[in-house]
Amino acid sequence: MKLFITRHGETDWNVEKRICGCSESKLTEKGHLQARELAKRLAEDKEKNDIRYIYVSPLKRARDTASYIEKALGIKALPDKRIQEVFFGDFEGVHWVTSPEFREILDNPFAQFPGGESLVQASCRAYSLIDEVRKTHSEDGNILFVCHGMITVLMHTYFKSYKQSDFLNLRVENCQLLEFDF
Repeated sequence: MKLFITRHGETDWNVEKRICGCSESKLTEKGHLQARELAKRLAEDKEKNDIRYIYVSPLKRARDTASYIEKALGIKALPDKRIQEVFFGDFEGVHWVTSPEFREILDNPFAQFPGGESLVQASCRAYSLIDEVRKTHSEDGNILFVCHGMITVLMHTYFKSYKQSDFLNLRVENCQLLEFDF
């Protein structure tokens, strides 16, 4: 059984280098194009990938990305809050490049973002969905999660151990498709 994970298409806040988290931002034209291209690739590899279930973050940018994939694969996505983006609290909307305080909290996964959650809390909720789909769909084919950048980085740690310095260097591009074996 495999778990495929993708991040939503490019958004206006990605372009502006703003921390989005659980705030809503819209896909750009490039983001829609990325989502269409991903859906096309998934349709072309439908038999090889054998994706039978799609889970999607309830945030609009992820749902909009998933809508292209749903049409391409003929599968209705199931929304699940456990794979919505990390709630960055007071940092939502802040320019991430110019915020050393944001980076300092990223360096400590147990620290909560003011008004938000910690990376460990977000990991726990994402891990719970991974555990659930692993048990529920073990004989049913493969799964696709359509979600966000940081929560995807956190889900990497379910499958592989990372040093903190290596973890902080993980990057997930918009509509990048990752594949993990259970």
